[in-house]
Amino acid sequence: MRRLTLSLFALTAALTATLTAAPALAEPVFCTARINDRDVVMAYDPAEARQDDSFTRRQALAARVGRHDCPSYVVLRSLTPELTDEERQPFCLRHDKASDSVIGYDLGARDSLGQCRAASRSVCRRVNQTTAAANALTGAAARRSVQGLQALPDGSGAVILNGTGSAISGALASLGGAAAAVAASPVLLTGAAVSVVAVGGTLYACREED
Repeated sequence: MRRLTLSLFALTAALTATLTAAPALAEPVFCTARINDRDVVMAYDPAEARQDDSFTRRQALAARVGRHDCPSYVVLRSLTPELTDEERQPFCLRHDKASDSVIGYDLGARDSLGQCRAASRSVCRRVNQTTAAANALTGAAARRSVQGLQALPDGSGAVILNGTGSAISGALASLGGAAAAVAASPVLLTGAAVSVVAVGGTLYACREED
């Protein structure tokens, strides 16, 4: 009995030491983002924000003094929940100065606030989340079987096809299967310039707003 008592005591001491040494979970920080003229409350891990390269000093200052204080990567995550941070690299937040509101995301480099560095009227929308369709475009880029289809050199694994909606619909239809099904998407049935991006098993179409 004495040996059992000592064993239980030792086990209890070990568990206590382990729990004491474990780091405490950070309390989430709540913030507000202005998206499409609406204030949206979000939450994020402050420790993660300090480690994120995109959360610049300028953005941290803006978060402290502004009414809309969510880090840009948190807002972009909320708009593209199906992607990882690496897969989000091609995208930036499109900001409307008149309404001081995020109105979507687009392709392009980000500034220090996570917004699109170059002015654009284009907005990206998810058109398909079938892995087979995205893989068809990725495979076609590797084989160079579709003219103008190329991989983006940013480490995201994304491939992009630029052209008119009708030309892109034709290219997708030529691949058959799931890609051909996307060819009939309303966002592509237009003569306007469109960029189709395949990343993370998802297809996005980026074109100017009507």
